[in-house]
Amino acid sequence: MRTSTNLPVLKFVPTDLLVPHEDTDPRRVEKLIKRVMDEQILKNPPIVSLIPEDDKYMILDGANRSMAFKKMGVPHIVVQLVSYADPGVELDTWYHVVSGMSPELFDHELTKVTGLKLESCSLTTAREALATNVAAAYIINDEGVRIVVSPEGKILHDIHILNKIVDSYKGKADIFRASNDIWEIQKPYYPDIVALVVFPHYSPSDILMIAKNGEKVPSGVTRHIIPHRALHINIPLSILNSNWTLEQKEKWLENWMMERMAANALRYYSESTFSFDE
Repeated sequence: MRTSTNLPVLKFVPTDLLVPHEDTDPRRVEKLIKRVMDEQILKNPPIVSLIPEDDKYMILDGANRSMAFKKMGVPHIVVQLVSYADPGVELDTWYHVVSGMSPELFDHELTKVTGLKLESCSLTTAREALATNVAAAYIINDEGVRIVVSPEGKILHDIHILNKIVDSYKGKADIFRASNDIWEIQKPYYPDIVALVVFPHYSPSDILMIAKNGEKVPSGVTRHIIPHRALHINIPLSILNSNWTLEQKEKWLENWMMERMAANALRYYSESTFSFDE
């Protein structure tokens, strides 16, 4: 373990210094709060990156987790610190499988979105429109494909529309994450699917700009691929909640890491992995 790879950088930070770049899902936050209260641990640390020329940390992965701990009033949390410049760190996009909502209700809710303009087209045309900023997103269902027209072709403007679209079905339907836009592949896995919402690919500079402007992309859209991700650290809630200083907690974390190493408790798996208990 000592020579196979670099260890992940774990750090205690104040929860109020965490800056999200994506919206949170209130239902998932409440479930996480209940889970943390039952288990009394931080299982997996949020992934964060230091914002240049700032003392704050942008959350790359774990916005709902971070919000859960903030709502619980926990003063400090252990995070994994990474950088977009780190080898292997990649930014991709999740798409939304919208399920358990009638097609009529889905379309009715879309009509309430101010400024939304939809145009029917082929899947190939939709992909090209999204890649060239002609479209802010596209929506696939049994009837075909519709692009969300982007009148200005500007990221921040489009984000406002995308958040309104997601708000139109969030809380009214189940949302699952998908990594492809093929309706025929998704439908067999989700019998109650009503729509597949496809979002644009953002760059790291886009995400940083979004966070600095106080904006958020919809929940469950950005997908950060983090090599050497730290999992199952199981930090006791009592330590996170203690009235120790940040320096004392950092010293505790340093000793904890050394104890894990001495006990040969760390394992590095280089294989691609499927997890069935998330």
